[in-house]
Amino acid sequence: RLYHCFTSATLQFLIARGMPPSQMKPGKQKSSSQLDKQAEDAVTAIEDLAKQYKTDLNKGLSTKKAAEILERDGPNELEKPPKPTLLLLFLMQLTSFIIILLMVSAVASVLVNATGPKAGDPLSYTTGIAIGLIVLINAGIAAWTESRAGDALEALSKMTQANIYVMRDGKEVQIPVPTVVAGDIVVLGTG
Repeated sequence: RLYHCFTSATLQFLIARGMPPSQMKPGKQKSSSQLDKQAEDAVTAIEDLAKQYKTDLNKGLSTKKAAEILERDGPNELEKPPKPTLLLLFLMQLTSFIIILLMVSAVASVLVNATGPKAGDPLSYTTGIAIGLIVLINAGIAAWTESRAGDALEALSKMTQANIYVMRDGKEVQIPVPTVVAGDIVVLGTG
């Protein structure tokens, strides 16, 4: 196992650099001061980084201290976008070119029959109404299926959560990746 300490802006680091979730919004650019801080950390001596993040290079953080940092900074993960509602999924199904074309043809069929010689005959509207109903039923089924697939994917991602080895209380322990905090000594190994 590799215990040599180094830092970088990638996930290959041994002293976990903490960033509160409020600063980890998708699409948000890092400020120049954050980039300067990362560049500064990359060239700082490991002993100085250990002092800065209040960690022991041999023992790592205590479980109590790690819990305090986790409580203060939150989990080490990006914010998840809000799950779309079933109504939003339904409306998104109606935005494809083919669906819009079918809806326009349904409305056109109803309008042509409403202004034609058989305007009083209810059977003359069946084609337009049938096309519209089929499109709406199809969109409803597709939205429900997409919602169920999203739920299944979320459940699967919870089952396959990544773990990582860190030094806590002088022992090498395996923890879920979101619970890595600023100051943790991450243990790297082959395989």
